[in-house]
Amino acid sequence: MKFVKALCLVSLILLMNGGLQHPNAQAKNSSDKLNNPSTWQSKELQDHKLVGKIWSKEKNTFITPDELIKALSKKRFILLGEIHDNPDHHTLQAGIINALSHKKEKPALVIEMIKVDQMRRYNSYRNQPNSKAKFLGTALQWKQNGWPKWDIYLPIGEQIYTHNLEVFPGHTTRIMIDHLIKSDMGVLPEKAKKVFKLDVKLEKSLDEALSEDIRVAHCNRLPEHVIPPMTVVQRFRDAWMADVLIQASYDKNDKRRQAILIAGNGHTRTDRGAPWYLDLREGKGKSLTVQFAETSSKATTIKDLAQKNPSGEIAADFIWVTPTIKRGDPCANLPDFGKKN
Repeated sequence: MKFVKALCLVSLILLMNGGLQHPNAQAKNSSDKLNNPSTWQSKELQDHKLVGKIWSKEKNTFITPDELIKALSKKRFILLGEIHDNPDHHTLQAGIINALSHKKEKPALVIEMIKVDQMRRYNSYRNQPNSKAKFLGTALQWKQNGWPKWDIYLPIGEQIYTHNLEVFPGHTTRIMIDHLIKSDMGVLPEKAKKVFKLDVKLEKSLDEALSEDIRVAHCNRLPEHVIPPMTVVQRFRDAWMADVLIQASYDKNDKRRQAILIAGNGHTRTDRGAPWYLDLREGKGKSLTVQFAETSSKATTIKDLAQKNPSGEIAADFIWVTPTIKRGDPCANLPDFGKKN
């Protein structure tokens, strides 16, 4: 089966022994109607004029949830970006998953927060007769892996159970990341680089923008020599997600189905993230990206909130705006990395 070839190239390296199947479960009846939450969980700027609006890049205007679902239902790959600790983003993601799951051929779900070596744990828990979405986070050691509390991801977990969705790991192993950092992708076979399209260089402006994003995300405290290997890791993770999406888009009978990714907004950028690798491998026009963005008191237009490429073009197909959550200074507790040039 051609869809597994790319993944097989690195499977020995990644020790993918966890498996990718889960047992059957009884699907529940639920509405496929998609709307903004009746009550936002994020408390800041709920009355902002952009909150709750969905912007379409193609139409260059705001659209309705029904129009969004109609567009998404036609594509093979759907990428749902998020800010990890915003509960409203997960509620809306779950609503999209639900709306796209009311059909005979259910979509598959790729989740960034699940590592490939956690699949044994996932499958073991899902095989239990009393398995429940509420405790799936505990089974996956969600908190220990550094993600925000499982409670805010629970709406997505409930869709897995309601529609009996097959789940795929959107994250490689810690060991693989360490090898990538030390080897500058040297750990990957040349054939794997070609299939993953990691042999294709980013445009200089995009490569520089990726490096700058990593600097800023770490409050400009990283030693400069650390940044290049971190860009390597980011590129591999984006390419990995694209590869798993391709694999997930075929069922056990090699029949095409929709595949949905849950990941941070950075991984869903159309200019250099997983959608870019999907375009290189599968051809353009096969995917759509929905990014959930928090509003800002200074924002007056969608461009004030969206991720943009160096030329100023928005790097997503749809932007859905939510209130923001109150956070402290993200740099306050970040360690001094011993910055050196």
